[in-house]
Amino acid sequence: MLSPTIEQFLDHPEHDAPEGDAAEGDLLAEDWNEQLDVAVRVHLLDRWLSEDAPDAPMVLTDIRPEPNEPWMMRPDALVKTGLFPAVEHTSGTRRDPHACRAIAVAEAASAVERALLAGGSAPSRRVERLIADLRELILSQGREAVLVTVVDPVTGAVVPDETHVVLAWETEYDAALRISVVPRREREGRGEPRHAACSFAACPDGVRVPPEEHGVAEAKVRALCAGTVLAALLKCDGRAAFSVGWRTHGLDPEQAADLDEVREWWENTSWCEEYDDTFLGVYYDYGAGAWFGPPHLIPTQEQIDNIDSEGRDDYPARDCTTLGAPGESATSLWMLGDQLHSLHTAAFLTEVEAFRRACRHQCRETSDVSGPLVDALLDELLARPLERVGGPERRMLIWADADEDGGFWRTDDHSIDVYEDARRLLVVGPHEALYMIFNGDSGS
Repeated sequence: MLSPTIEQFLDHPEHDAPEGDAAEGDLLAEDWNEQLDVAVRVHLLDRWLSEDAPDAPMVLTDIRPEPNEPWMMRPDALVKTGLFPAVEHTSGTRRDPHACRAIAVAEAASAVERALLAGGSAPSRRVERLIADLRELILSQGREAVLVTVVDPVTGAVVPDETHVVLAWETEYDAALRISVVPRREREGRGEPRHAACSFAACPDGVRVPPEEHGVAEAKVRALCAGTVLAALLKCDGRAAFSVGWRTHGLDPEQAADLDEVREWWENTSWCEEYDDTFLGVYYDYGAGAWFGPPHLIPTQEQIDNIDSEGRDDYPARDCTTLGAPGESATSLWMLGDQLHSLHTAAFLTEVEAFRRACRHQCRETSDVSGPLVDALLDELLARPLERVGGPERRMLIWADADEDGGFWRTDDHSIDVYEDARRLLVVGPHEALYMIFNGDSGS
């Protein structure tokens, strides 16, 4: 499965990078893959720290392409990479690197861990588990490390109560990476809040979004981070195994409860259009019953146009974007090309819990990861989004590429099928809609 770019995966609005600045453009064009593993953990960890203990420190990160010249021990080169002086965009925190001390990668991991655990109240179990997971990631992927002493560019004074670790990161595309642990500060000043995805897009000043859109953007980024971490723990092929669409739908609550109104809205969304556009390529690329020549041969437009005249009523893409009516549930195992089946809320929530159990079991088998971390990630990916979209009363219409038992990403033995074709989930609440694709190994 080809991984989407950072810009595509985040669906991040155009940021205000200076014209001609290649660094920002190159970063957004990079694949959403293993190089983001630290960023997604740090983003979630910072949010969890803030929620669990208001006096806990902030943890921040930035990632840039590794220069072709010596850079780690030179403060001026660290600035040239883009890792400094902007440390935290939304609070305006800036730091100039003053001195660099080479340390072992294990010492760098310990320095980050100590800084996170030193400030604030006792950490929650989810924070403890994610800090431990971040430490293991640093140990496994870090190649070289330096501890950076920084100064406040306004006063010129050395800042003593902050930890800044810079690592050369060992991925397919080597990266320069900074992890900073600093006292918690007020994030937003005057004006509209900044988009939550700015920390991934290296926006110089951040993209401002209206307050009414900020909550959805923040919740979506948290879900994307959780899905990316979970994909890594499940040993999925690539980090984009979970994609998340989330938006206000523009229907009034009465329309959002009406099947015909929702169908009309759905047919005009980019979600529907994107699936329709990519479906044939995915279907025929994997040779799933192609009629026109050998498997893996994608039909031409002329062949597609002639389907009806040739009397073919089993054309797979005919119903793949149709929202089934309640009662038209799946009668067998889901097949690529089936319509989205309507699910009752209670049955769907039962499937969510079965999905949770399967994830916990598989993560223990593949990653030796404890249940509390898996539960916290699934809360971010599914439970919290469902509560926000449907409200406490779970007022929502639900469709999924589900089997007859309501399962949508589990095998017959109830483990997680990381090689499954892409399965979709659409949830429409009174004001917002959530659209997820569990991509597996060969999805769209």
